[in-house]
Parts: sequence; structure tokens; C-alpha cells
Amino acid sequence: LHLLVQAGAELVPFSPLNDARLPPELDGLYIGGGYPELHTEALERNVSMRHDIKSFCDSGAAVFAECGGFMYLAERIYVGGKAKGRKESVMRPYEMCGVFPGLVTRMTKRCTMFYASIEIRDHCPVLGRCFGGEANSSAEEKNSPIVCRGQEFHYSEVLSADETGVGERQLPVVITAERPGATPVPGGYAYRNTFASYLHIFFASKSTGEDNQRHQDVAGTLADDFVRSTILNSPRSRPIRSVSFVSAATEIIFALGEEQSLRAVTSVCDYPMQAQNAPRRVICRSTIDASSMTSEEVTDAVAQLKNLQEKARLEGESGLPGNWIIDVEALKAISPSVVFVQSTCAVCDAGTDDVYYALREAQLLGKCQIVSTAPTTITEMFQAIHDIGLALNVETKAKELVARLKKRLEAVRVGSQNGSRPRVVSLEGLAPLCTGGGWLPDMKERAGCIDALGDKPGCKPKIRTWKDIQDADPDIILISPCSGSPTRTMNELHLLASAAEFWSLRCVQRGDVYVLDHSIFSRPGPRLIDGIEMLAALLKGCKVDDDRTKEWTSLAYKYECRVDMGDSTAAHCTTELAQRFKPCFGGHFASAADIPLTSDRLVRCQVTRSTIPGSSLPGNRSAQTLLPIPSQDTAREESLILFGGEAADGTRLSDVWVLHAPSRGWREALEAAGGASPELGKIPTWEKVQCGSIYGENVPTPRSNHASVICKDCMLVFGGWGESNIVPLSHCELLHLDTFCWTHCSTIGTGPPPRGNPTLVYFERINSIVMFGGWDGKARRNDTWRLDMNNWKWEEIVTETAPKARSDHSAVMWKRGTHEQEDAMLLFGGSVEGTSGASSELWAFQFQTETESWSWSKIETVGPAPPGRTSHATCVAGSGITAQMIVVGGTDATKGCGRRGVVSDAWILTFGKGPGGVVGRWGNCASNQQNEFNRCRHSIACVGNETMIAMWGGFDGDKTVADEATIFLKGGFGKAEKDKDVASADAISSPDVSDVSGVKVFDRWEAEVPVTLDDLPPSEFDKAKRSKLPGALAKALHRCAVAMEKDTYIDPSSGYSVFTQLYLKKRECCGNGCRHCPYGHINVPGKGAKVNAETKDLEW
Repeated sequence: LHLLVQAGAELVPFSPLNDARLPPELDGLYIGGGYPELHTEALERNVSMRHDIKSFCDSGAAVFAECGGFMYLAERIYVGGKAKGRKESVMRPYEMCGVFPGLVTRMTKRCTMFYASIEIRDHCPVLGRCFGGEANSSAEEKNSPIVCRGQEFHYSEVLSADETGVGERQLPVVITAERPGATPVPGGYAYRNTFASYLHIFFASKSTGEDNQRHQDVAGTLADDFVRSTILNSPRSRPIRSVSFVSAATEIIFALGEEQSLRAVTSVCDYPMQAQNAPRRVICRSTIDASSMTSEEVTDAVAQLKNLQEKARLEGESGLPGNWIIDVEALKAISPSVVFVQSTCAVCDAGTDDVYYALREAQLLGKCQIVSTAPTTITEMFQAIHDIGLALNVETKAKELVARLKKRLEAVRVGSQNGSRPRVVSLEGLAPLCTGGGWLPDMKERAGCIDALGDKPGCKPKIRTWKDIQDADPDIILISPCSGSPTRTMNELHLLASAAEFWSLRCVQRGDVYVLDHSIFSRPGPRLIDGIEMLAALLKGCKVDDDRTKEWTSLAYKYECRVDMGDSTAAHCTTELAQRFKPCFGGHFASAADIPLTSDRLVRCQVTRSTIPGSSLPGNRSAQTLLPIPSQDTAREESLILFGGEAADGTRLSDVWVLHAPSRGWREALEAAGGASPELGKIPTWEKVQCGSIYGENVPTPRSNHASVICKDCMLVFGGWGESNIVPLSHCELLHLDTFCWTHCSTIGTGPPPRGNPTLVYFERINSIVMFGGWDGKARRNDTWRLDMNNWKWEEIVTETAPKARSDHSAVMWKRGTHEQEDAMLLFGGSVEGTSGASSELWAFQFQTETESWSWSKIETVGPAPPGRTSHATCVAGSGITAQMIVVGGTDATKGCGRRGVVSDAWILTFGKGPGGVVGRWGNCASNQQNEFNRCRHSIACVGNETMIAMWGGFDGDKTVADEATIFLKGGFGKAEKDKDVASADAISSPDVSDVSGVKVFDRWEAEVPVTLDDLPPSEFDKAKRSKLPGALAKALHRCAVAMEKDTYIDPSSGYSVFTQLYLKKRECCGNGCRHCPYGHINVPGKGAKVNAETKDLEW
């Protein structure tokens, strides 16, 4: 640093940890060594600083980074740390600046330390011959290599190209370690005028190559090189210094590749993303933040501002109160040579009056070129590109950019010629209704459409009435409020839904309504061509590159007004309008061109990003998986995702379907079941998902009898039987639930052997998946494996005790409390190795934080238990001690084969808490239609905020169940109080119910069955029998019944049913002298009457 100061540099310190942005007006950056691995979380969290440094490097300014600074400029750092539940260290990636894409460093235990001789190559930025005074050097000096000294000392390494998939790079230096036998090795990294490496270079070395010893004279040293390189490449020293007060001009400057000349922008110059990053500054901010306001708020704010301006004008005040606040001192410091302004809209961009006022205050009027860019048509936008290119002295680049844009327009014109031209209304405001002018009518025309209201290119925006729009009778409505994102627009759709005129429009009744992101329609820059291509794709069915549609994933949504009901369609919905819009891009999308414009109604929904025309219902199948997809929107209920299975003809399947909840919730579906003509909003709808896959990967694999689990935003699939039905599968495949893209799951270490019929459970709190059991075609297995999702590493878990080897069992997650050690995987049933029958065992597998170990424990239950079974379906409703596990159907080979072997029942396991641990009690679900449960190899899942069970698919012993794409819903049990603290269960162990109390369970499916002596645990029964107190058995039965929230028990002496205190508390004292009256018999005639001496002490 001292040498840099001697060479003429002024040092401006900054902190990547604590400063949000780089200091303004920098010429270069020096990022020294350090220990980024100690601050990875803080460095990763400081996103704005990382973006600033990346943008500064992109600008071509001089940057030198060594060792820790080099690691900071990489794409990411892998740092090891102690993870919960793991004895060994786990490597976790942390995002860094990303100056060198694909460059990844990783901490190691191995120390790298040596002195080195460093040869600087000609193409090395910021150091060496390029900036070492070559003009004054002799010919011999010019040809001699520039060699300096340096040192490396670090405990990290760069991942190889094989590990990162990044090709070879051009390395700017050659490093020779100062040790015997060392060979020269290319090293360092260069990007534009950025040089980075592990090397601590001796800055006092001469850059002319004469020697590498210390020099008191700083001239000609590497420090001098760096300072001169900094001056030469400084953003402040460039001949053209532009300031853009126009967001469209900013986009054009970046499209021209001239962002290095851009010194300052406004707060609305948000595209591209790096527009506001260093070395650029934001010197102008709006007093109206339209992006965070509703349409009504924007309208009110603009009206108030106009009133203030008019008042100031009438009173003759100087410095009119404008909409924009400009930093005059920053503008003066930049001293721009070119300033871009506009006069089209003083809300969307800085107004000309505000800019001229600031220039006058900064004494810059007459000293800089002022370029006005105010295009209102596509042709004028092309002229604006030419004008900006001319001002920046890159006229050739401007001509080339215009030529590329015109070529894309021509492709749209050719592709949109077929078919009729739909008549379109585009709304740029909802309160009041406003249609866009300027370039918007031009965009519609060039996309092959007609403006339904007759607006011409270049016209002014207009306030409209509903009568105007009804008279126009458009084929399509585009909703894209000014400065509005789709999210904000969705929140304002009530402004349309509340108007009866909106619902009377033909296009609304057909579903031809789109919500579009305003960003690619709002500014007269190159992205208007993107908007024209999007309109042509949506409204005319023009083909678009996949890369382009990926960019539009969250920019366009279409109204889903009808749902296919087979022979008919349901009427359009008039409530919850926002929930009826589905993304248009991200996979297959349907366009308005697919539907005749004269059609009175849609034949089926063609709105979603992945609906496949002609495939309206999933085929019947068994051995599939059906999982709930957690909803990010708390106001909407979860959907279900269906994958794979075995078709009726034995074919293994790989299709993916999503069963959407009715817009009014699953409860409405249950109440509407059996109706002659179900209404929209009361029926679930199937959607076939056209999934993508990573290039070159043949996924997903058709399979059945596999295991699937939802982990965060992905579904992981493992094992099962493929198309041959001979060799089991082993590899994992992953489906991303946001993009519906499949990929092979690349894991570390040796994974589980191939198998069919395993189970998977996700432990969310430690971000791990646990797999157990299965059948490999020769034997059943009882191995337990963990896939750590933090580093995608498999490890086999070996415990002292474990369930016997089995397959066709079930496993579900029980979130028992608020800590990871309280979560448990519940395993039930299955076909056990070495036996001919099915198991009815219940096991729990959990993680102990204190010992960092896993353990299996067998749960003993009280009361009648379900018979052993395989190929059943299980789910858990609720969490904590109030959870319930539901088991439905399955097979029992001891009952015979075919239909005789299919178990036709359903059971619920509830939990209580006693002194000895968790108490489990089974209850049989009585059903008037027992055949409802007559199936195996099926799927069930909790829906309706875990108040109902959805069941689908399976095999009834003779054939695949013909559900015909319907589901069976079973309701009637309570909902866990998720928002309240739930009791944490004790460590799972064999139960001791000698003093069971305080147990809260759900309402039950089954009718009330009184507690009997058979329900008492043996220890309780023996204790009561030994007691000499009167009514000991009755008291024990009452305690047990209350613990299980039962209303009655059978008195052992009389055989009569007796009400428990829980039931009696539901009303006042009845006056009948009940045995367990909680009110002291206050309503019994002759209060204080004698109570039978034998039973008076039975009060609870």
C-alpha cells in the first residue's frame, strides 16, 4: 500500500463485510489477502457489494486481487463446517462475486506455501510490459521476459475443470516454485483489466525485467504499473462521460456495449440488473415509487404533484417542485460530456424541467451535449438508437443493433401472417381505466393484431369507460398497468372483478385475458422487440426459441376460465379472479391462436404452462406415488403431484400430473361430491405436466413400486422397477417443482444398491432424506441410508437394533415437536424376510442431537391393532402429540390370493403422552361402504390443511382400480393447531400408561366404541386387580378412557356403559347422579344425598 501511495495513488478504504456499495468515483480496486472463509456468510449476504464489484470489473477498470481477494472474486467458495447431526465436517457453498464464472475454490486441510519466481506474460492485465514503460525500453529489454518474485500461502484450492465443467482458461503468468526440481506452471486469472491469483506479488519488482530485487525508486516497478493501468482504464478518464436520466436510453447504451462510458443513472434505470452498480452512481430519484404503490395510489400521488407544481407556477416561485430529486453535487463531480433526457412522461422518467434545473445549478449548461430521446413508435425507437450511438461515437454499433432488431421484426411479420388478426385492448391503468398510447398500438400491429379501440402508433394514452370497451368488443384483453409487475397486477384485479361490465365481455367468458409484466412494454428501447415477439407467440402462435420463453417464465399469465369436465365444461368463475391466472411459459403453453375467435366457450383449459392438448385425464394405474406440494401462498390449499406407476397393461409410466385444489378449497370438493353438475371452484382439476430435462439426460425413467419424497422445491424419486420389470432401479432422479425440469441426481459416495418397494422420508430440519428397506429381486433388505441434501452425499446408517428386512412397507414423517431430535420416521407393516405373512409392527427412527446418532425403537400400542399388511398406504395428519397416522388398505397373503387377500379397512393411530413415553392407540375407521378401501398399491395424501384424506389409484385384487381420474375424499377429523405451540413428545419408548393424562387427539372417523378391559395395558390391569380399593378396575378404565378422549367405558361389574367425566363436562349437571359428575351432583334432587359408598371415591 505504501508503494501505491508513492506511485501517486490515493487510497480509499472500503469493507466488503460492512459497506453496502463501493465508494463513488473510484479509478481502480486493490483487494488484498485475508481470510474470506471466516466471513463467508457475511460476504454472501452482502449482495449489493458483490454486484458492485462484479460490475466494476465488467467496466474494464483496473482490478488487482490476491489470495483471499482472488477467492472473493470467484463464483463461490466451499467451506467446511459442523452440521447438525453429523460428526464429520460438511462442505457448504457460499456465493461470491462471480467475476470468473465457473471458478470455484474449496478449503482444504492441506497447506500450500512456497516462494516463487513469476514470469508475467504479455496478455497479463494491469501488470508487466503493457504498462511498464515499453516505449522507452530498448529492443533487448522488450524481448526479455518480465520476472518478479512472490509467495503463496493458503489452505484452499481451485476446483478442477472436470469438477466444475468449465473449460481451460488463458492464464496470464507462469509460476516456478523456488524449490529443487520445480517446473514452471501457468497460473493466475485474467478478465478484461482484472488480474487475480493466490500470489502475493512483490510490488517493488521492476517491470522492465532488469532484476527482481527491492528498489527505493518506485518508478518502473509493478506498483507503478498498477497505478498507471488504473489511470489509463479509469471510468473517470474516458473521453465520453455520459449520464442517463432516461431508462430506455440506459438500456440502449448497454445494448450497444458502451456501458463503460455511463457514469450515472436514475433510480428507475433497473435494466439490465447491473445498471445501478459501480462504477455507475444513482444520482436521481423519484418522489413517487410507482413500483410499490397501487394504481389508485399512483393516480393520487401524480394528481397531488401536479397541484403543487401549478400552485408554484402561479405564485412565481423558482425551482418548481418536481417529481425527481437530483444530486447536483454528484452531477458536478462527474462533469458529464453527454446527458440523455426525455419529455414523454415525467412519472416514468425524470422530466426535462427537473434535469435542466439541476444542470443549471451544477453550472453545466452549455458545457455538455444534451440529447433528447422521446420516441413514441418503433421507428422512432430505431432513430433514438442511432442518435445515442452518434453521441457516444459508436455509430457503426448503432447501425448493427438496429439491423439485428429489424431482422427479428421481420421474422415476426412472416410468422404472424397466417390466420385472422385478433382485436386487442391493452389496459395500462385500472383506476381509472386507461389504454396505453405511444409505441403500444405499434407493438400490437407488428405482432399481427389490431387495436380494438382504433388507437394509432404514437397516440396519447386515453382514459376509458367500460362502455368504450364493451362497444369495442375485443377478442383479447391485455392487462399491464404502468410500472406494474404481475404480482402487483394480480393484487389489483378486484378492480375488474367488481365490475359487471368486465364479466359481460366475450373475451372474458372465453378466457382470453392476459396479465403481462409491464417491464418489456414500458420503455422505448430494444426490449420492445421482446414484447412484440411475446405478443406474437401468445396471440398468434408464432414459434419462439426455448431460451426466449425461459426468460418470460414469470412475465405472462392467462385467465383459466373453464375446467374440462369430460362431456361438458363448468361456467367461468367470478370470484378469486387472481387465482385463476396460470403462467403461459415455462414449458408447453397454449396461445389464443389455438382457439377459434368465434368460439363461444373454451373446450378445455389451455392456460397453464404445461397442459397437453388431447390428454385430459391420467390413466388408471397402481404402485404410483401421490404427494402434497406445499403451497407458498397461505391463502391457497396444497395441490397433489402424481408420478409414475404401473398401467393396467403392465406398462411402467413416467408421466407427471398435478391435481389442483378447487379454488374454494378441498372442503368444497367434499361437499360437492355427487352433484349432478359440479360448479367451478368446487371441483379439483387434473393438469398433465410437460416436464423438461437437463440437456442430454434421458429422464425420467419409467417406473413403478418406487419411492418419492418432496424436499423443499423438488421431488426426489428413488428405486422401483423399470420397463423390463426384471432389474430394480437404483439411481435418484430429481424434479424441480417450480420449473418442472427433470435431472439426474448427482450424489457423492457409494449409494444404496438397486431395489424396488423402498420408502423415503425427508427430515426437513436437518435437510436429509432417509431410505429404508425394499426388495432387490432376491431378498428383502433392512439397510438404512441417509442422503445429506447439504452436500448430496449418501451414507449408510448402522444401528444396534433395527426392523427386520422387509419390503412393501410404509414410512411417514412425524413432526413431533420444535426440535430436530423430536422428529421421527414411523415405519409400519410390510412383507418381512423369512416369513410368509405380513407385519403389523410399528417402528420409529429418529435422530439424537446430543449424541449425533440415529436410533430405531419399536413402539408398543394399546388396544386392538390392525392386522398385518403390505402394499398399503399411509399418511400423517397434524404434528406434535396431536398428530394422527392413517393407514388404508393393503394385502395380507395369509387370507389368500386375488381379491381375498386385499385388506378392506382403514385405521387411525393416535398418540398420548405418559410418564414412560409415547402411548399409541389404534382405532378402526367404520365405513358404510367398506369397498371404498378395497385396494392395495394405491396412494393417499393429506389435503385441506390436513383435515381430509385424498386416495387415488391402486389394485383391487383383480384389476387396476378404474378411478377415471377422480379422487376419493374422506373427511370428518379435526385439524392440527399448527399456529399454536404443540406439546413435544418425549423420547419414543415402550409405553407405560399407569398415569396417562393431558392427551389431546383429533375427532375420529369411527363411531364411539366404549373402552373395555381388553383396552387396559397389562400393567394397569394387574395393578388394579391387586388393589384392595373398591372400584379399582373401574377407576383404571376411567383413567384410560379420559386419556384417549373417549366418552364411555364398560363397567366391569355391571356390563353397562358409563359416561366419562370428559363427556359430562359438555353440559351442566343432569341431576341423575352420574358416577363421574364433575359438578359435585349440584342438580341432584336433595343435594348432599348419600352416594353409594362403593363408588363415591370414583370421582376423577
